[in-house]
Amino acid sequence: MDHLNAQRGLVNLFTSDSYRLLCLLEGLQAETLDGKRVRESQEEIAQLFHVSKGKLNPLMQALVASGCVQKYRARSGYTVTPLGEQVVECIGKLGALDAAPDVAKSD
Repeated sequence: MDHLNAQRGLVNLFTSDSYRLLCLLEGLQAETLDGKRVRESQEEIAQLFHVSKGKLNPLMQALVASGCVQKYRARSGYTVTPLGEQVVECIGKLGALDAAPDVAKSD
C-alpha cells in the first residue's frame, strides 16, 4: 500500500504546469516534411494553455533544458523529443494507477 501511495505522490508531483504543457505540445505536433513539430508560436501556445506569454516562456525554457522539447530552427516551432514522449507515456501510466480503485488492505 505504501508503494501505491508513493506512486500517487509522484503523479501529483509531475502533473505540474510543465507536464501539462508537455502534453499540450505533444498533442499540437503535426507531421511536416521534416518530421513532427509544433507550428504554433509561443503566443498561440500561451493562448491555448490559458497563460500569459510571460508565464509560458520559463516553462518552455525548462522543457527545453530538460531535453523533453527541442527548438525546431529559430522562430519556427518546437519538437517534442523521444524523451518528452517517454515522460508523457510514463506519467500517463502513473495517472492510470492513481485512477485505479484501491486494492484491499492487508493486515
